[in-house]
Amino acid sequence: MQALAEAHSMAETQGATPPAWLGRSRWRLLGDVIGGVRQNWDKLRQLVSLLAAYFRPRLVRRRLERLRALGHVDATPTIAQLLVAGRDQMVVSAAAETKLFYRSQGIPWVFHNLRRFISGPATMLDPIGLFAPRDAIVHHVLQTFHRHPLYDLVLLRAHDGGVEAMAAQAAQIADGTHPHQRALASLIEDGAYHARLPRDIAAFQADPHEAARAIPAGLVGDADLMIAMDQFKDVAGFARYAARLDVGLGGAIAGWLAAGFDETLGGVLGIRLGPRRVRRDACDPDVVALHTAPANDRT
Repeated sequence: MQALAEAHSMAETQGATPPAWLGRSRWRLLGDVIGGVRQNWDKLRQLVSLLAAYFRPRLVRRRLERLRALGHVDATPTIAQLLVAGRDQMVVSAAAETKLFYRSQGIPWVFHNLRRFISGPATMLDPIGLFAPRDAIVHHVLQTFHRHPLYDLVLLRAHDGGVEAMAAQAAQIADGTHPHQRALASLIEDGAYHARLPRDIAAFQADPHEAARAIPAGLVGDADLMIAMDQFKDVAGFARYAARLDVGLGGAIAGWLAAGFDETLGGVLGIRLGPRRVRRDACDPDVVALHTAPANDRT
């Protein structure tokens, strides 16, 4: 009962409205995301670009350095550090938060993520965003509810014309003319999200260095999850977390193998090899202090 109440509170706190597609048959929902020749060509092109980036660490380094030159990050982690931080961001933080949000919206976790994968495989195979091509990042923002899409908008500044492409495609969604309109409208988890997204993008274009919005106080009852959401709410926080990790490439590979086991066979057997929490020693001290202070001391 407590978990259910927390889930409902999470949607209400964020002002989320029920998605318009709830209640439709699963066959129709699957049909929405399969797409035609144009849509599947886009999926293939994005997927190939993403997989190629995993074998081009210099490309990722150039993107990170570009963000540093633009003033968005002040740390340049190694590839191994980025991969482990990406695991913590995706498996320990984002998945836990998203499960609560889906429960609050009445969205089936497994089936919805299957549809997301069919709609855009590349949007679900990069835990960091620095490996993904521009259009996969844009598709991800249009496909999935974001409390504040600042993290991804900053990532798009590492690509020529990235934010402009985001603005153009968000306008297409609002007008009902996007090439992937059927799939994106059938996936978004908050019915009001696409209407407000152009305003968020316009605000970012006016001030690319705007601060990430604060995580609503008491959004979830788990202090470690609150710390994780706060630490990873922008690229700068993610990069600082990654740079503090003491890990090499072997440790990064082992960490992702453990995460893969946990999310598949481990989940069935009730065995977990990977961490359940982010590392507090790698988080910003002020973030840790904010979410571990007594309730009457928080501001």
